[in-house]
Order: sequence, then structure tokens, then C-alpha cells
Amino acid sequence: MLDNNSGIPLYLQVYEKLKLKITGGLWPEGSLIPAETSMMKQYGVGRETMRRAVLRLVNEGYLFRQQGKGTFVCRKRPQDGLEQIVSFTAEMLARGYKPGTKVLASLQQKPDPSTANRLNCGLDEDIYYFKRLRTANELLVAVEESWLCMDTLGSLDQEKLAGSFYDYLVYDKDIKLGRIVQEISSDVADADTAELLAVAPGHPILQLSRLMYTAGGKPFFWMVFRYRGDIYSIKTKLDLS
Repeated sequence: MLDNNSGIPLYLQVYEKLKLKITGGLWPEGSLIPAETSMMKQYGVGRETMRRAVLRLVNEGYLFRQQGKGTFVCRKRPQDGLEQIVSFTAEMLARGYKPGTKVLASLQQKPDPSTANRLNCGLDEDIYYFKRLRTANELLVAVEESWLCMDTLGSLDQEKLAGSFYDYLVYDKDIKLGRIVQEISSDVADADTAELLAVAPGHPILQLSRLMYTAGGKPFFWMVFRYRGDIYSIKTKLDLS
């Protein structure tokens, strides 16, 4: 059953249930999955909710579509997908936590020289800036600051800042992502970060900077996460085969 009061969007709940059918072997590799209309009735959701859940599994490589035949389970299942790397919401769900977001600031502004250089934009161009507090099971985890090119995104739906911004970019705005450059470093919390994360100034933090590019090679989204160093870790896996 889906939980309408959990704070987790219904399409994400459906996505997790369908993904479990694949990873648990209930839907074998190469098998045809039920029609979306049938699953809509099963889970009591609308067409758009089911479409987004299935599209997410297609984009992650769990499912593929054949014109005129239906949607099938991929024969080779993916490892950790891009979404869990770049989406805080997807990462927390994968870890078994309930993600949460509090929007602290959202505005249009001119970039400073450092931001303009990263986003390859002019100092006179308008960009979006927003700052969010991210939680897991209501525990304060990270402060996130983001700078985003307006010419790439277009209009910004402020309500989307309360959820997964990755979903908004990929599924609502249909932005095709290219490469991502990340830098991870250790630091200590300044007074502002310490207050937001409910720790003492000087508390160890893990800082992750991420610059995202479109498929066409244009840098458009720069994010800086400051995680509490005592409760957050990053796991990487290198496949050398």
C-alpha cells in the first residue's frame, strides 16, 4: 500500500515497489511487465504518477521499451545509477531513510566572478540561487547551496525546491545531462553552517562540490553540499574490468 502521509511523492513510492519486483526476481530479466493501466488500478494512482515511476526505471536501465510490444525488464541490471550519485533524495531512499528538505533562500541574482567562471556565463547575466537544508529521518544532514543558469533551465517552479531537484531537471524540464565533475574535501563548520546543522562552530564537515554539464557540454548547475562529518560518509566503487 502507498502512504499518502509519508511526505514521499507517490511516484517515488511506486518506483520503489516496481524496482523491488525487478531486483527481487519477481519480474525476471527479459519479461514483459504489466500494462501501466493495470498497475494504475493496482496501486490506486493516476496515469502521470505511473508514467513517471516507469520512466525513472527506464532511465536507470532497469526497464526498456519496445514500440508496439510493451515494456520489458532489462537483461543486464545496472550498478549504482547516476541518480543515486547526484540526487540526495534518491540516495537517502536507497539507504532506507526518509528524505526531507527545507528551503532557506531562493532568488535571482548576478553571479560573482567565481560562479560566472564555473558556469561560463557573464557577470551581467541573471542566475538562480537557492539554499536548502537537507534531512534524513528528520535528522539534520547537510546544507546545500546551488547556482543555476537561467538560460538552460528557463522558468523555475519554486514548489519543486521542496523535493528532488534532480527529478525536476530530468523529468519535468527534460534536460539531458552530460558529465559531472565532483570535488570532495574536509572542512569545519563556520558559524552559519553550524547553526543550521545544530553543531558547534568548528565541527568537522564533509564538503562536496558538484558541477553538472548538459549533454551538449555546457556547465549549467553548480552545487555545494556541506554534510555533518559525524553522520555522513561517501562510498565509491571502482569497476576495473
